[in-house]
Amino acid sequence: MAGKVYLVGGGPGALDLYTLKAMRCIEEADCLVYDRLIDERILNYVKEDCECIYVGKQSHYHTMKQEDINALLVEKAKVYEKVVRLKGGDVFVFGRGGEEALTLYENHIDFEVVPGLSSSIAGLCYGGIPITHRGLSSGFEVVTAHFQNQQDEWDYQRFLNDDLTYVFMMGKAKLSVIVEQLLKVGKNPQTPMALISNATLPNQDACYGTLETILDMYDKHPLPSPLLIVLGQVVSLHTKLDFFTKKPYFQTHVLITTLNGKQSVLTQYFQEQGAMVDQLQLGKIEYIQPIQIPSFDYSVIVLTSQNGVKGFFKWLSQERFDLRQLSHARFACIGQKTEQVLNQYGFYSDILSHQANSIAFNLDLKKYVHDDEHMIVICEKSHCAIERLHETDQYISVYENKEIEINVDKHYDLACFTCASSVQRLSQQACTFEKALSIGPMTTKAIRQYYPDVEIIEASHSSYQGMIEKMEGIKDVL
Repeated sequence: MAGKVYLVGGGPGALDLYTLKAMRCIEEADCLVYDRLIDERILNYVKEDCECIYVGKQSHYHTMKQEDINALLVEKAKVYEKVVRLKGGDVFVFGRGGEEALTLYENHIDFEVVPGLSSSIAGLCYGGIPITHRGLSSGFEVVTAHFQNQQDEWDYQRFLNDDLTYVFMMGKAKLSVIVEQLLKVGKNPQTPMALISNATLPNQDACYGTLETILDMYDKHPLPSPLLIVLGQVVSLHTKLDFFTKKPYFQTHVLITTLNGKQSVLTQYFQEQGAMVDQLQLGKIEYIQPIQIPSFDYSVIVLTSQNGVKGFFKWLSQERFDLRQLSHARFACIGQKTEQVLNQYGFYSDILSHQANSIAFNLDLKKYVHDDEHMIVICEKSHCAIERLHETDQYISVYENKEIEINVDKHYDLACFTCASSVQRLSQQACTFEKALSIGPMTTKAIRQYYPDVEIIEASHSSYQGMIEKMEGIKDVL
């Protein structure tokens, strides 16, 4: 029995403009067939065993012809239970989704269409242009500048209604022809006109002018594809309604270093503030099994990270350790985030560092660990900043931060670091940056060591939220 194909619209480009249903389909897909204008970061959301097939098309170059894509969907539906065909914008707005749906229908393949935001509307919105507005535009017309089999172009008389907004999609190559023909048929030369490139993305760019001036402006400021061409009185509102390019970090280049492939809260924050963000995974956490479980009686179990908590209980579980044996131990956590992970296992912290860094944690351990107690420090394999208090203290490694091979040589306005090891690893690369955002004192020390000439911005307190709060207070710095 054949599976089901979901024809999914991915929206105008920005990941946060995907619909909930689109994301659910992508996360559950057994096979993903995707287009050129899809942000490849969406591949981070698919299952590990999902087959991902790129079928992107661009002007004068097709990875796969449309007829072959249609046949591919039928073929994969006979192999997989859930196939997702992911397309930019909306499936049925110049996306040839109707052709794919008809092919599936003719081959008795079950399918469903998941609409997406069309760039013809959402892209204008991010350019500060409402596609309709009372008193300026009572409707709109969206057309494609690509014609089947090189057929004749439009009768340009159709674009003379000044009460409508006209949107030309995929029209970069024919921009001069469009302008010349509109002027030729008598369109008012003073009609406001806009060109919007990479709409909704951090590298969005635009030209605003009139039908008479737009070509000169474009010659001075050329824009890459994909390009939206907008004609109509509503374009004049962009100076008042442009919210996107007024974001505080718009087009600021930011590097976020991480130790896993999940989207960092810092990445989300800077993207929401308009920045162009690269999230770079510099390490991978691998949990390891210590040789022997010690006695936890009259001990303080010191947890120095969230990964340490997870690795600790993973180890105990695999050893079939009865957690009731921890009843005579106390827990110490380096910060609230680490304590929150501990809480998930049904335990609470007896000692909580007054600041989430190793310097403050060492001071608190000296103050609150009793003389008749010994510490069992749960830590990372190659590094631990917790100072020994007694000869009987034990250090047990439950995870390893393994380095990942990368090659980066870009320049950034800001690089963000949440641990010292990320600083050391990035220093081996050719990339550079103007300023560095540090999570705390130990990370700051590493930045000073490896990047002595870089200006450092240290978090107000050692957490992701502390880093965000610091940037909120100095938005005019970058």
